Amino acid sequence: MAPCSPRLVIPVNIKKKPWEQEKPLHNRWHPDIPPVAEVVEGELFRVETVDWTGGAIGDNSSAEDVKCLDLSTVKKGTSEWKRIAAEAARTIPGRENGGNCDIKNLSRGSKIYFPVFVDGANLSMGDMHFSQGDGEVSFCGAIEMSGFLELKCGIIRGGMDKYLTPMGPTKLHVNPIFEIGPLEPRFSEWLVFEGISVDEKGQQHYLDASVAYKRAVLDAIDYLSKFGYTKEQVYLLLSCCPCEGRLSGIVDAPNAVATLAIPIAIFDQDIRPQKHSVPSGPQLFRRPDVLKCTYDGTLPTTKNLASV
Repeated sequence: MAPCSPRLVIPVNIKKKPWEQEKPLHNRWHPDIPPVAEVVEGELFRVETVDWTGGAIGDNSSAEDVKCLDLSTVKKGTSEWKRIAAEAARTIPGRENGGNCDIKNLSRGSKIYFPVFVDGANLSMGDMHFSQGDGEVSFCGAIEMSGFLELKCGIIRGGMDKYLTPMGPTKLHVNPIFEIGPLEPRFSEWLVFEGISVDEKGQQHYLDASVAYKRAVLDAIDYLSKFGYTKEQVYLLLSCCPCEGRLSGIVDAPNAVATLAIPIAIFDQDIRPQKHSVPSGPQLFRRPDVLKCTYDGTLPTTKNLASV
C-alpha cells in the first residue's frame, strides 16, 4: 500500500505578501498570536514557507532589493496587532523555544525535541536553506529558498521536567535537542583552518570562541583568495558550502580554539599547499571520461513481479 499523502495545512502563494496569504504568516514570537491550523499527534502534514525576507528579494540579478531591504516591516492593523508587534520577540535569532537555529545538520530526516511554553505549542517554521555552511558567516549568505516541510508531531507529556534542567532562574532557561537526519553532505577530505581568540589587532580575548571562529574564517578567506578567487567570493562561499565549524578547545586558557573544515572536493583545483607555486587562478580540468555511459541498449531488464 502506498503511504498516505501529507495533508497541506498551511499553503503559500509566493507571489503574495506574508499578510496577504490565505493563512497569515508571522515574523515575531508572541503567545497572543492565534494559531492558523491544527494537527493530530502522529499525523503527516505539510507546511509551505516563503523565503526569510517574505518575498522581498526578487529572483533576478539586481542587488538593489538586498541593499534596500527593510527588516522592520510591520503590517498596519488594529491596536491589538500593534501591541503584539511591539511586545513580541523577533524570529531572527535562535531562542529557548527553538527560534531561527540556522543549523546546517538540521535537515531532512531530523528529529527535534522542542520545549513547550504555551498551551497548544504553536509550532511554526520558515527560513529554509538549500545549502549552508556552519555559522552562515556572511549573515544571509546561505542559499535561501521558499519551500515546504513534511513532518509529524508527537508529545512527551511532562518531558521538560523529566529531561531538561533549567540552567537559570526560570523554566524558560532550557534549549531544544535534536537528532541529525541520515541525509547530509558527506566528504572524506578536508582542509582545516585553526583560529585562536586573538583578534586582527593582536589583542587577546580570554577564551572567546566567537573571536576564535572569526579568525579561522578570516584565515580561510585570505588563503583561498590566493587561488584566484576574490575575498568577497570566498566569504559568500563559506556561508553556503557545507563547511564544518568546530569549537575545538575551550579549556586551555587563555585562548579558545575554533576550526573551520572545508571539503576539498567542492573545488575544481587542488587547494592544498604544494611545493610548486600557487595556481594563478581557478583551473578547469576537462576529463573526457566523466559523464560517459557505455550502455548500448542491450542490458537485461528486471521484470516487475507484481505485474505478472
